[in-house]
Amino acid sequence: MNWKKGLVLLGAVIALITVVFLIKFFSTTQLSNTSVSGWYLGNQIWSGNIIVTGDVQIFGNLTVLPGTTVKFSVGDDRRWGDEVPADGFNDNDPTRLLSYSTTHSSLFVLRQFVATGESSQPILFTSAAEKPQLADWEAIIFMGDGSIVEHSIVEYTRNGLNPAGAQPNSVIKNSISRHALWGAISSANSNIRIINNQLSDAGHEGIDLKYDGNQEVSGNVIDDCHTGIASMAGSQMIKNNTITNCGDGVFLSPESRAISVGNTFIPAPEGSPRVWRYGTYTIPIFGYP
Repeated sequence: MNWKKGLVLLGAVIALITVVFLIKFFSTTQLSNTSVSGWYLGNQIWSGNIIVTGDVQIFGNLTVLPGTTVKFSVGDDRRWGDEVPADGFNDNDPTRLLSYSTTHSSLFVLRQFVATGESSQPILFTSAAEKPQLADWEAIIFMGDGSIVEHSIVEYTRNGLNPAGAQPNSVIKNSISRHALWGAISSANSNIRIINNQLSDAGHEGIDLKYDGNQEVSGNVIDDCHTGIASMAGSQMIKNNTITNCGDGVFLSPESRAISVGNTFIPAPEGSPRVWRYGTYTIPIFGYP
C-alpha cells in the first residue's frame, strides 16, 4: 500500500508542477527601468530603460514598447555561450570563439519578438559602454512567426538582428541596424521579410540570406558594408534596394536561387583602405580577412 500511496503523491506533485509551469508559461510580466539577465518563463513587456547584464533567454513572447531603450553591458554575468565553427572566412576572427560569447551578452526570444516603435519614439538597442565599439554585444535572436521589428535602432553588435526558423509572417521594416562587426541583419536561418530599412557599417553584410522560403528583401538602403546583400543559398526576391559605398553589391552564390531585380549599386572607391576592427583583427572592404 505504501508504494501505491507514493505513486499517488508523486502523480499529484507532477500535476501541480505542470499546472504551475503552464500558468507561468502563458503569463505576462511587465518590466520597466530595471536590469535583466538569465532565463525567463512566460511573456515579457519591456518599457523605460532596460539594462542587459548577461545573456537573456525568454521562453515566451517579448514586446518592447515605443520609446524604450535597451542597453547591453559589455560583459556577461552568466558566462554562457557557444563557439561559431570556422568556415574558411572567419577562421581568425576572435569573436567566433567561446571566449567571446561567454563574455558578451545576447537576447534570445523563443516565440514572437515585437519591437514596434514609432517614428517619434523609436526603440533603441545599444551598448551601455561610454565609448561604444563594434561587437560590444552579440545579437537579438528570435524564433516566433509573426514577429515585428519596426522603427527600431540596433547598434554596436556582432551580429545585429538574427531571426531563426520559418517566419513567413514576420517582418523587419522601417528600422536601422548599424555598427555591426558581422551582419546588420543576419537572416540566413529565416525567411523573414526585410523591407525599407537603413543598414550601415557592417563588416560582413548588410543582409545575409540562405533560407529556402521565397523571402522578400526590398526597398532597403545599405551603405558602408563589406557586401550589401549576400544570398548563399535558398530562394529570395531581392528588389529595389540601394547599395552604396560597399565592397560588393548583391552577391549570389552558385547555390542561390535568388532573383535580383531593380537594385542600385555604387561601389566603394577602388583601393579603399576601409576596415572593420575588433582588437587587432580587421576585415577589409575588399577581399577576405
